[in-house]
Amino acid sequence: MRSGPRGGDAIDAAVSERDAVGFVAVSRGSDPTSRYLTGREFDCDLAFVRVDGETHLRVPSTVEPPSLSVASVRVDDRPPGKAAAAVLAEHGAPEGTVLAPRTIPHDAALHLESAGYDLASTAAVEAARAVKDAAERDAIEAAQRAATRGVGRAAAILAAATGEEATDGDGGDGDSGREDDGGDGDDDRPALRWDGAPLSTERLRRQVNATLAAEGVDAAGATAVRAGTRGDGNEPVELRPGEPIVVAVGPRGPTGYRGALARTFVVDPDGGWERRAHVACDAARKVSLVEADPGDDAGFLGSELRAETAAFGFSMADEVTRDVGGGIGIAAREVPPLDGDRELVAGNVLRVRAAVTHPDHGRVELTDVLVVGEDGPRLLGDAPTGLDPSRW
Repeated sequence: MRSGPRGGDAIDAAVSERDAVGFVAVSRGSDPTSRYLTGREFDCDLAFVRVDGETHLRVPSTVEPPSLSVASVRVDDRPPGKAAAAVLAEHGAPEGTVLAPRTIPHDAALHLESAGYDLASTAAVEAARAVKDAAERDAIEAAQRAATRGVGRAAAILAAATGEEATDGDGGDGDSGREDDGGDGDDDRPALRWDGAPLSTERLRRQVNATLAAEGVDAAGATAVRAGTRGDGNEPVELRPGEPIVVAVGPRGPTGYRGALARTFVVDPDGGWERRAHVACDAARKVSLVEADPGDDAGFLGSELRAETAAFGFSMADEVTRDVGGGIGIAAREVPPLDGDRELVAGNVLRVRAAVTHPDHGRVELTDVLVVGEDGPRLLGDAPTGLDPSRW
């Protein structure tokens, strides 16, 4: 069991280096930073104070104070900034510089300043979160295994789907009739059918989320199914043979850590664009296993992912995705981003994404999670990458 919170050593080092008297973080509602620092989720205002190597939490009386091995927890109904100032004064720091994340709420900052403290921002917690320890990596890998099973469920359904016309009066499974096709009305191909009813993006999404729930993870509102050129992945459309179908998930595990996985499937392909796009995305995916060693530049990795995708004849400006990923952990987007000049270090965990979009053909995407290890990078999970759902 840890003797202090995650990030505690980094906070103490920053406090010592800056000759500060302590560190304060204030969260409002569910917040990734407070979950990282405390190991649990709080749905309330919370004052986190680190002073003299010890951690103190102040929570309102509207919640039951938890028993935490990493912190002293007490009820305090004063505004979090005032509660934090009282903790600092109580533990021998009546004045001086206090470090805080740059996202500290304005009113909390004002309360600390009015109590006589000078605030200085620090990225110590952000930097600490960028390097995952073994338990964090295990949690992300568990979420990634669940993600693989969720996308695998989609693959199994698509492999079993047919392009046969519906019989009269056959609605099936609570889906009534043909859904809005998103505007591509000149395509008269029949919708894919599964289990006696038309198969839509929403129906497939629900099946994926049911599998994620059975795996013990939260879909976290991140599951999306996108069909060809129709719609933007939000409104339901019926799935058709021959179009690329992107299934993307970002489940959150019981401890808050997330996975990320996207695969593209085509049922009964009848064209070549999606195959070329898939080869490009798969080649970019493999680049991450070459350019993500400790000491490599995160921005260079991002540029190489884009360049490798574009090398297959796709426009860097119009077709290749700009979002090629970045850090992942308690939040879906963390440090390091895959741009700028940050150096990769062992313990970074990255969402790596390659995608191509064309207005006439649709979208192809492959997303995985990669760990930067001492011995080099490795992708988490063994999810197949092919377009054919029957080969999952």
